[in-house]
Amino acid sequence: MSSERERSRERIIAAAAELFAQFGVVNVSRHDIAKAADVNLRSVSAVGEHRSDLLREVVERLPETPVADALRKQAEDPTTSAMTTLLSAAQQALGDPTNAWEARELQALTAAPYDEPLRALVGSRVERRWAAVREVLRQLRITTGSTADEEAAVLHVLAVGVGLAVLSPLIPRAHNTRAWTALTARIIEALAADGDLEVVPPHASARVWRARVSVANSPSAIAHLTRMLSLLDVSVMSLTATVIGDDRDRALVDLILTSSDTITRTLIIDALRSVGTDVVVGRGEGSDTEDVAARVLELSTRLLAHPEYAPQAAADLLLADSWEVVDASVGEDSSAHTARLQWTVDQHVIVRRSAAPFTAGEYARASALLELLDAVTVARGTRGFGWRDSLRDGTEIVTRLARPEDTAAVEALHSRCSQESLLHRYFTPKNSWREENLRRISGGHRGMTLVVTESDASRTEDVIAIGNAFPLGPNDPSVGEIALLVEDSWHGKGIGRLLLAHLMEAAPRLGFAEVVAYVLGGNDAMSALLATPDSTPPGKWTSETANDLSSGSRAYRLQLST
Repeated sequence: MSSERERSRERIIAAAAELFAQFGVVNVSRHDIAKAADVNLRSVSAVGEHRSDLLREVVERLPETPVADALRKQAEDPTTSAMTTLLSAAQQALGDPTNAWEARELQALTAAPYDEPLRALVGSRVERRWAAVREVLRQLRITTGSTADEEAAVLHVLAVGVGLAVLSPLIPRAHNTRAWTALTARIIEALAADGDLEVVPPHASARVWRARVSVANSPSAIAHLTRMLSLLDVSVMSLTATVIGDDRDRALVDLILTSSDTITRTLIIDALRSVGTDVVVGRGEGSDTEDVAARVLELSTRLLAHPEYAPQAAADLLLADSWEVVDASVGEDSSAHTARLQWTVDQHVIVRRSAAPFTAGEYARASALLELLDAVTVARGTRGFGWRDSLRDGTEIVTRLARPEDTAAVEALHSRCSQESLLHRYFTPKNSWREENLRRISGGHRGMTLVVTESDASRTEDVIAIGNAFPLGPNDPSVGEIALLVEDSWHGKGIGRLLLAHLMEAAPRLGFAEVVAYVLGGNDAMSALLATPDSTPPGKWTSETANDLSSGSRAYRLQLST
């Protein structure tokens, strides 16, 4: 008889637990529980005269939440850093607040002040968490000198978890977990001791990571970054900081890191996001922990032996998510998260990264890689792509494929050109440029971009002319459009004629069967250039009125021989 009563009791408590979780204590009556447990009301009353009695029975049987369990284990036997455990707890709590405080626990918390037995039960559960959090925070070596400050830190951690669990059902909009955990990392760092941190030896069975982050260009920012990683128990094997383009206030920091197997990519990203922006983290290789110069020489040797490795090398260099080699006239143009690199006349490499936009500093590195490939081509005895010509006055110029680093020089070229020249090239005045558009016009588009410099002796040479050949429309790559822009001070020296000839020489390799050049009314120099028989390889330009442009504008077309 006793065993039957015990089974009935367990059914009642189980039914109450399910109904409380689904509808809440205030919305569930003892009649509801009796019906769900298939017992009479007297049996329910024997277990609990009031709903708070039943809630106490339910809470007493609840296991620890995942966050509470993780904090307890860290407190009792720390197998990873306190920062790792606390950041993981923050991620879990925001992702699903019930990971921190179960819904029935919250109901018990609100009812506890009005029910002494419930208060005692809930108080003991909270005290266990309090002790665990206090010990984990002590592992951060908090040395404020005040017990009150230490207790306040514990209260903050617990209160934030409760607050998330209570507010989450009432705030349906999506939460930014990355921003939340980055903020948490900053708070945890503020709680950590200001004194010397424990020296962490390299991990015996470590994961290797390659990371990149943009930070303020200052010693304190680098110190902040390394301190955050040390709190995460992540070892810095290599750190290189480079000023980003013309922005002297920001630096691009490259890191080779090692960690224990308990550290995830997401944790490292969140920690780095607390000190910088545009964070990218990828898995590294064992060789990454070697000397930086040795790794560069290894890459150079590999490219010399296997130039076809270049696309993957570019992707690795930029920590890209993916890469592909495409014909020069197809695919997508450069954008914030896509970098299109002119590899050869016929083929481009497209690399993509979703985590952070590509920066000017990274484009400069891609340029250096392309220059290395040019050198490899010459070293192998193969003629590189480009021309060295002499102008009428004997000045020597070089025409070559544009590289990402040419973006700034192309922008400077446009700033030196008159409004009339810009109008003839773009059919509208160009007063300012977005960086994304500059990258496209400087080679990050379908087709081909050629730049002209007075000499190739220096990488800082001014670009004095630019020529583009790109598919006329997105659906027909067989027709290409060409366009030229020559700096005003170089007009009349023959640069336009040479640049046009080089574009036309390469056009068939881009898959174009026909090319078209739109000439705005009043651009007599371009009209004369296209009308001159020897201005292109064999063939003759035909022209027609371009009705969709301004009065007097012409569309010049040329069929290419196959």
